[in-house]
Amino acid sequence: MAELKFVFGDPDICSGCMVCVNVCSMYYFKVIGPERSRVRVLRIEPALDYPLFCRNCEDAPCITACPEGALSRTSKGTVIVNNAKCKGTGDCVIACPYYAIHINPDTGKAIKCIQCGQCVDRCPADALFMTSEEDLTKRDKDGRMKSLYERHKAELYNKEEA
Repeated sequence: MAELKFVFGDPDICSGCMVCVNVCSMYYFKVIGPERSRVRVLRIEPALDYPLFCRNCEDAPCITACPEGALSRTSKGTVIVNNAKCKGTGDCVIACPYYAIHINPDTGKAIKCIQCGQCVDRCPADALFMTSEEDLTKRDKDGRMKSLYERHKAELYNKEEA
């Protein structure tokens, strides 16, 4: 399988400006609306902002959870949603360990980050980057970024849909 790439954000650098969220919703749906974005940014007090993206998990529980077989992996390893097959059951949303799949309020179908890089290119703080698990380990030598996400995983990944 190809090296699994994903977008990752450094909470110490992210300012919570929501440019990534707005860029995503505008790029794909031509509206500025967080509920239509494939990325989420959650604030955990005291004032750390966590950008949340699909991590293209090796085991990808979202793929096996979908009763319609609407999620699959591209040859590059990116997990994608087939809108023609998706019935919006939300099973993939529940199965995702990273709170990275959502149901679009307009279409009723699942949406998730497909690593297009639009948000990375437009992040004014340079808090976002495309990486793989191996590259992230090299970049985060002291484990600071990973530990921030791990320390707050209950708050970050167990959110109910707003």
